[in-house]
Amino acid sequence: MARSDRYVITRGPQLRALASSTRQEILDVLARLGTASVAEIAGALGRPADGIYYHLRVLRRVGLVTAPHERSRAGRAEALFRTRAPEMVLGYGASPERKARAVTRIVASMLRLGIRDFRSAFAAGQFRVKGPRRELWALRTTGWLSPAAVAGLNRRIQGITRAAARTRRGHRLYGITILLTPLDHRVRKARRSPLSRPPRRPG
Repeated sequence: MARSDRYVITRGPQLRALASSTRQEILDVLARLGTASVAEIAGALGRPADGIYYHLRVLRRVGLVTAPHERSRAGRAEALFRTRAPEMVLGYGASPERKARAVTRIVASMLRLGIRDFRSAFAAGQFRVKGPRRELWALRTTGWLSPAAVAGLNRRIQGITRAAARTRRGHRLYGITILLTPLDHRVRKARRSPLSRPPRRPG
């Protein structure tokens, strides 16, 4: 059966598996590597191979990673892994509360990864912070966007995703973390809050 180019992650066991930041890293890097061994995945992540095996088994069990074939290296068989599809997308949808919690845990893990990577890169000091090849960014802004502006922003985010997907091994590996969220829940929450009552006067 031909492999689809895109897979939407919606099943409960898959969502729960991706609450682990290590598994997110493995899935992200493996999607870019295409087909790779445990040693190649560990090398890309800068982690010991022994720590990768368990997480790969979990990802295989929930159907996010497959091991389609093996190759012989140094006289021994070596399993090669790949993601279920070249593009792995987190499905949100109108989900029940339990699923919403699972998706939120994944997003929290994504943000922790972004913070960790930013901290490590900043400490290492080997990056550009100016010019067209700037490598380190931290951005937080707000704005009132029309539906057309939101659609334009989505096109730009999708363009970033496509640009990253077209890359190949041999260049520097980067992490890209993006968060877009409406903020009108703050207004609704403020409107629901009871007004503070003035203190009673003594009778």
